[in-house]
Order: sequence, then C-alpha cells, then structure tokens
Amino acid sequence: MRLGTLAIFTAAALGACAARPPGPPGVPQMGVRTYFGIEHVCSLGVSPPILLDGAPANAARYRVRFTNTSVLWARAFEYEVPGSGREIAPGALDGYRGPCPGETEGFTFRVEVLALDATGRAMAYGQTGASVQNPGRLARAPESERPRMPPPPDRTRR
Repeated sequence: MRLGTLAIFTAAALGACAARPPGPPGVPQMGVRTYFGIEHVCSLGVSPPILLDGAPANAARYRVRFTNTSVLWARAFEYEVPGSGREIAPGALDGYRGPCPGETEGFTFRVEVLALDATGRAMAYGQTGASVQNPGRLARAPESERPRMPPPPDRTRR
C-alpha cells in the first residue's frame, strides 16, 4: 500500500513539473532567436541581436536575461530595453559585457526575454539557447562556419 501511494505521489509530482511551460505561469509563449558572433564576445560592447517571434506589438519594455548553463554556479545578467517591435537591435543592451571563453572553451547560454506592458505586467515570455566560442577561434573560422541568426521556426509542421 505504501509503495503504491509513493509511486502515485511521485508520478503526480513529476507530471506537474513536466506539464508547466517555462516562464511566468499563464503568460503566452513567444519565440526567441539570437546568436553570438565575434562582435558579441569578450567585452567588445555590442550585445547580440535578438529576434522575437510572436511578441506582443504593444510591449512597452523587454527584460532580457543571459545565463551561462555550461557552469555550475552561473550569475545571470539582466537588462531592460524599451519595447520597439519584434527585435532587440545589436548594441541595444546598455552595459552589456560579452562572455569570453578561453581558447579551448565554449559556453552555452540560455537567453530569456520577458515582454512587459507599461505597468510592468508580463505579456509574453520566450527563451532559447545560444553557443559562444572563443573570439580567436571565431576569427579563424571560414565565413560559412561562423555563427548566424537561426531561421524562424517552421510553424507548418505539427
């Protein structure tokens, strides 16, 4: 009896965790696309472009968070920018300091964007992952192998 109860409780708890989408509860999801090119790393001061698929047209601000998921104890970096359409332009994140992996290192960042209305209420949320390479390695890579903006999602497949 106790083993059955434990199994049911565990299944319910795991099911509840798996069913919840990321971001604030009840907030619609939006697509986020970005990449880290050579100009976005090692404190060169140019934040990467971020494209938002399905972002609300009337967002007043975007809150952007970068978290290095390649390390155990990562500090997230947050920025806020005025909402201006469905793109956060390169260099728009004031105070941005790009990640700087060593010659043989690479990092993966989780990039989260929260669209906010004029009162600060969450309107939409999205996240994506983006890889970061050492700038020397990026500079030596052929143009065809350098990071680029991912294509928009194919919404025709289900």
